Amino acid sequence: MSTETLKKIFSSWAAALILAVVVSTIAVGMFGYSSYDVDGARLGFGIAPARHGITELSIPPFGEITASTHKTPVAINIVLEKIYPNEMSQIADKIDGSKDLVQKIELEGKKAIKQFIIRLIVLATAGGAMGAALSPRRRIYKVVAGALLGTVFIGGILFTTYNSYNIYAFKQPKYSGVLAAAPWATEDIAKRLADVKTFRREILDVARNVNSFYSKIDAWQPIQGNTIKVLHVSDIHNNPVAIDLIKQVVKDFHIDLVIDTGDITDFGTPVETRLIEGISNLPVPYIFIPGNHESLETVAFMRGVKNVTVLDGKAVDVKGITMIGFADPASSKPEPAPVDNNVMAAFRAQIISQLKAVHEKPLILAVHNPRAVKGLLGQVPVILVGHTHKAGLIEKGGFVENNAGTTGAAGLRTFQNEAGIPYTLSILHIDRKQKKLVAIDSLEVTGTEREFRFERNLIKGKTASGNELGTLSR
Repeated sequence: MSTETLKKIFSSWAAALILAVVVSTIAVGMFGYSSYDVDGARLGFGIAPARHGITELSIPPFGEITASTHKTPVAINIVLEKIYPNEMSQIADKIDGSKDLVQKIELEGKKAIKQFIIRLIVLATAGGAMGAALSPRRRIYKVVAGALLGTVFIGGILFTTYNSYNIYAFKQPKYSGVLAAAPWATEDIAKRLADVKTFRREILDVARNVNSFYSKIDAWQPIQGNTIKVLHVSDIHNNPVAIDLIKQVVKDFHIDLVIDTGDITDFGTPVETRLIEGISNLPVPYIFIPGNHESLETVAFMRGVKNVTVLDGKAVDVKGITMIGFADPASSKPEPAPVDNNVMAAFRAQIISQLKAVHEKPLILAVHNPRAVKGLLGQVPVILVGHTHKAGLIEKGGFVENNAGTTGAAGLRTFQNEAGIPYTLSILHIDRKQKKLVAIDSLEVTGTEREFRFERNLIKGKTASGNELGTLSR
């Protein structure tokens, strides 16, 4: 056999083996990702070549947690794709203790990982065979050799990854997204969660003090005539304390109805709706205008709550008050997402068009984002908004735009603010006979210090300055 022939054979074999390794790697990277149900959750697993051995745990839309966990140049990606609340509840009911739960999750997790590894090996085998088949001087034994090499190559990487894997690397993780606040906020979160528990226990006492102070304000600056009391809340963002506060204010202040200008959840997931189920126990109508953090699923849930009316473009009469509300454009999507300026401009044009078309001019126009009603002050007597997490009142010639701020202290965002974010809400006093807004009371409660601030603004038909009538600290 000549030297030239040997070179050709060697080069064809070298090409076959190199192609086997390359194609098996590409096959595993491109088609290796797969999803598995693990005890009430759906997890996605995938691997890809990387400069360093890392494991990235993605929790959309919170962010990612990354750690250097192994020595091989492979990135392991684990994604929490979905949570099934009903299945989780059933599992919790069947488990006697936390130890049993951990063991069950570990067992199911190992099954998913085994299935994932088998998938990768099969892909590596098929990729190796395909790569070898692409080489010159194609022969069946080359294809077999390529399949074996792909299996050994990927199998070796997986074996080395397993042997060098250090789960304790997650004690020093890196965070991104919303989770980027985690390193410095861990102790603060624990402190504030404890504070939330305490606040929930003390909310009755807080509300009683506010109610006592409220009676003094009535004596100092009384509201004339018989009024309907409308509680304006917004941006609850899953905070159960907000629901407690709303319940107590409704009871102690004899509220007739509640208007919520959106963002009752953070991410529009089914799990979050469990945190707001307490709304169904309120003894008054609850008017809801979906915000940009709602999803189709959240809106559908709210429509199913017995005392809730979801507004989206139609005028309604509640307790003798005509009102109209428009759902934020983002709430019509399967998942929460911001809308661009063009969409917001079209939304604003839609609001203006429908206001012109309504038979009876509404007393109240409610939307989530103030941008949607920019320039409309004076077109409707009362405009209610939220979104900005900053309470505020704009009054011009008896026409008002009221922002309730955030009744849930901005939910998770409160952990990204070292000073904390106050709980805010407003009470609108509407004359029953004249169907006219006569006053707005603004309440702000700071959870950490148990300090609250109460302010009354009388609406007199002319530009009126806000009359701050007192502050009380506990």
